Amino acid sequence: MRSNSYTVLQIDVLRELANIGGGNAATSISTLINKPISMSIPRVEILHYEDVYNNIMPEDTMVNAILMKMMGDAKGYFLFVASQKNSVDLINMMLPDSSTLDEGVRVSALKELVNILVNSYLNAISKVVRTNLISTVPLFTMDMFGAVLSSVYMEAEQYDESIMIVSNEFNYNNDKIEGSLYFISEPGVLDRLFNIIGI
Repeated sequence: MRSNSYTVLQIDVLRELANIGGGNAATSISTLINKPISMSIPRVEILHYEDVYNNIMPEDTMVNAILMKMMGDAKGYFLFVASQKNSVDLINMMLPDSSTLDEGVRVSALKELVNILVNSYLNAISKVVRTNLISTVPLFTMDMFGAVLSSVYMEAEQYDESIMIVSNEFNYNNDKIEGSLYFISEPGVLDRLFNIIGI
């Protein structure tokens, strides 16, 4: 399904679900690190695979990425993508003075942040549609954006060419740190969600 087949109301519903999930994630992360964190109302877009590189990020951009698979009553992949700089800022948010820690610990902190974020979104959706959704453990990779995104499609095989992108903005110590969460579903998942909600 091409992105222009979704209505403004449907996109607004996705944004509200993402907003609820993001708020819950911010609360969980704040409790974990014992420091205040908030998240701005996210920007939500649904784009065709080929349009992502033109509208969101060039395919040769080097990124850090975290992949989590969604299973249960619906299947899909969540891919969190952040620039090198924003990744460092997110890690420092999770682990102040993290420069003294080894790379494995720093990557684990970034994976835990994404784990909290994805599961907060899944919980928000599950409460609305009363469905069972679970996620796998997060996997980290560093590569060019195009290589990362195409590898998800190769692993997923027959998946929808429409991608939902949730642009997150973490507010921490008066700084804004950006990261984007891509949702790649099996065909029909978003349509079923809208049908259950009745829009």
